[in-house]
Amino acid sequence: MSFDSCFDIIGPIMVGPSSSHTAGAVSIGRFIYEWLGDVPEWAEITLYGSFADTFQGHGTDKAIVGGLLGMDARSHGIRESQEEAKKKKMNTMLNPMTDVGWRGHPNTAVIKAHLSGQTVIVVEGASIGGGLAEIRSLNNEPVRIAIAADAEIKQIAAGSKNREGRYS
Repeated sequence: MSFDSCFDIIGPIMVGPSSSHTAGAVSIGRFIYEWLGDVPEWAEITLYGSFADTFQGHGTDKAIVGGLLGMDARSHGIRESQEEAKKKKMNTMLNPMTDVGWRGHPNTAVIKAHLSGQTVIVVEGASIGGGLAEIRSLNNEPVRIAIAADAEIKQIAAGSKNREGRYS
C-alpha cells in the first residue's frame, strides 16, 4: 500500500483518539458489516499486539463494535457502540491476547462473526496507520484488501465476493 498524499499520513477526520486504534479498527469492523449486509448476531473479537495492550484507553473495542454496527470513523456513536450493540441484540466476546508472542502486525484483530442463516465469517485485519486498514485473511484464506477510513467499504466488501456470495 502506498500513500498518495501527506494527508494520508496525517490521518482522516474521525472520532479519536487514534487513527490506528480507532479509525483503522472501525474500518475492519465495517468491512464485516458490509460483507454480511447487516449487523451480525454475534462477534468474537480477538486483539493482538498493541491492539490488545491499549484497547481500553484507545477505544479499539468500541471502534470495532461500531464498525460491526455499520458506523464509520466520523460517527460519534462509536463511544456508545457497545450499548448500541446490546440494543440491536448483537452479542460480542472480547479476547485481548496480551500474553502471547504475536509475530504479525502489532495492530491486528481477528474477528469471527455470524449472521442468521449465513455461515461464519472470519476476518484478520490490521490497522496500518493513518486511518488505513488492511484485511489480511478471509475465512483463513490470505488476501490483501486495503481500506482507507473514508473508503467506500460497501463496494470493497462486495468486490471481495464471487457470484455465490463467497470470498474470493
